[in-house]
Amino acid sequence: MTFVASRFGAGLDRVPRGKPMNNLQLVESLCAVSTVLAETRRTHVKSFGTLVPHVFMSSVLARVGCCLAAGANKAIVDHRPEVAAILESLEQGMAAGDRETRNVIAISFVSDGELEPFFSELKLLLGPRVLAQLQGR
Repeated sequence: MTFVASRFGAGLDRVPRGKPMNNLQLVESLCAVSTVLAETRRTHVKSFGTLVPHVFMSSVLARVGCCLAAGANKAIVDHRPEVAAILESLEQGMAAGDRETRNVIAISFVSDGELEPFFSELKLLLGPRVLAQLQGR
């Protein structure tokens, strides 16, 4: 396994060398950097009986939106490391993810995110690979 250091210092993402990251690995990396997402995953799997990546990604988007809490500077400062780590995991997913993983990020995070009132703020924080999902439209 190759270990890729996060540029935000959030920890290490584990991506098997030569094998693309799958949705489960993406979710594990997201849950490793956010205790809220780890709990969300637990209740998600309990509710659905399995991981439904596009549905879980909507929870990731909601968490980022909650952390950004448009106009609440204290919330942004308090949650900046968590948001940075989540976005770094998504960036890694776009860099090393399989087709389905990249699809989940592009559709259920980026495209759905464009509809959110906090998106103008979020857009400024996106890494180049995730941001490219916007520029391709």
